[in-house]
Amino acid sequence: MKPTECIGEQLSFQGLEQRQVVADFSAGSVTSDAGALLLREVAEGSRILRSFAGCFTDHRDPELIEHSVAELVAQRVYALALGYEDVNDHDELRRDPLLATLVGTVDPSGQSRRREADRGKPLAGKSTINRLELADPAQAAAHRYHRIVCDGEAVDRFFVDVLLNAYETPPQVLVLDLDATDDPVHGGQEGRFFHGYYGCYCYLPLYIFAGDHLLLARL
Repeated sequence: MKPTECIGEQLSFQGLEQRQVVADFSAGSVTSDAGALLLREVAEGSRILRSFAGCFTDHRDPELIEHSVAELVAQRVYALALGYEDVNDHDELRRDPLLATLVGTVDPSGQSRRREADRGKPLAGKSTINRLELADPAQAAAHRYHRIVCDGEAVDRFFVDVLLNAYETPPQVLVLDLDATDDPVHGGQEGRFFHGYYGCYCYLPLYIFAGDHLLLARL
């Protein structure tokens, strides 16, 4: 029995008067996130992500890595800006040529990856991004996996520097607005607690703003 051929480049539907109605699958890579290219223009012009990446120390062997700290940080930040908050999202995002372009990956198709299993996946997966976020500063230099460490104090200084660099002349006085807000959770996440005022289990991060600029966010 000859197998049914189910794969085609077009599907035809009932016409509309003199017009044909056709679904065409030959367009190649299509994205709904193309507006992020404007973000890349801003990031590249201001070098803000490169400065942010400078808050991380990389203890990995340079001969064994394919994704630099700057690329990993950019991948996470751009994904957050596009609404992909969960680390698990990067299992699919690692295949996205647009995100790879934003990050600055030389081969956005991923066909030049060293391992055959990684080809077609130009970016880092969820496990690598997870290790980027969870490394213990006290153990990173000797840890087998969590070898990229974030300097929290450097990040705090980074946000202040970004604010001051936004002014042609640094202001003499800054008025800080401190506020906390509820972030409801619906599972057994570590660090959650029941807040009587909001009537739910939540996190209660503290935010410090200077005008519209976020200077600090702390759980």
